[in-house]
Amino acid sequence: MILSRVAESCFWLGRYVERMESTARLLRVNRAFVLDVPVAELARWRPVVVVSGEELRFREHVGAEAFADGERVEEYMAWDPQNPSSLTNSIFWARENARTTREIVSLEMWQTLNSFYQWVKGGQGRRLWSSDREQFYLRMQELAALFWGVMYGTMLHEEPFDFVRLGMYLERAGQTVRMIDVRYHMLGPLAHETIGTPIETAHAMALLRSCSATEPFLKRTRGIPSGAHAVDFLLHDEALPRSARHCLDRAAQ
Repeated sequence: MILSRVAESCFWLGRYVERMESTARLLRVNRAFVLDVPVAELARWRPVVVVSGEELRFREHVGAEAFADGERVEEYMAWDPQNPSSLTNSIFWARENARTTREIVSLEMWQTLNSFYQWVKGGQGRRLWSSDREQFYLRMQELAALFWGVMYGTMLHEEPFDFVRLGMYLERAGQTVRMIDVRYHMLGPLAHETIGTPIETAHAMALLRSCSATEPFLKRTRGIPSGAHAVDFLLHDEALPRSARHCLDRAAQ
């Protein structure tokens, strides 16, 4: 048996690590996307905030006019303490949930999260953010990959382990669907007009990149992605680790 307190902490540990990784990847992909593809000013960064569920809080604390300011949106999504889904808040709460279950998680898992938290809190992360934002987001993604590898290799594969994975899979499924929603919001009323155009291809590629699915998609289809095919792949492919179907199947198991 497992205590409900332990189960809850393990569940949210998995969710926060996955949320941090997905948010970092979304910000990284969107930075490149808005430089290469013509998008209406308000649709460049606002969808990132909307899909994270932070539109109302962003309006209150930053202001509606800031939706068009990529720098302020990135600051809010990465550092703002008022944003419960920010990268730094996700790191903090992942570490906090690991701390409250120190008797359950492995020493290596704790050390991985704690050292990265200290890197961010000590100012090194902020300095990298200022000098090389691409590398900052990559570092976030690398931390998540390191954490999952350490967890699989060092934690007992018992009920607490399953609750961490349950949190990860539910968060991942939700994030994949939100990534699809980001692209829908960006196209808006122009969605039908862009079918079969380079703009649709650019959106489809950005969507696949946001879910780390570009290479798997190209291996599976060997063709230029359309929006409909990309969405179908991300929703239904059984073998894709971030597809909604794959994640929900694993969560059910």
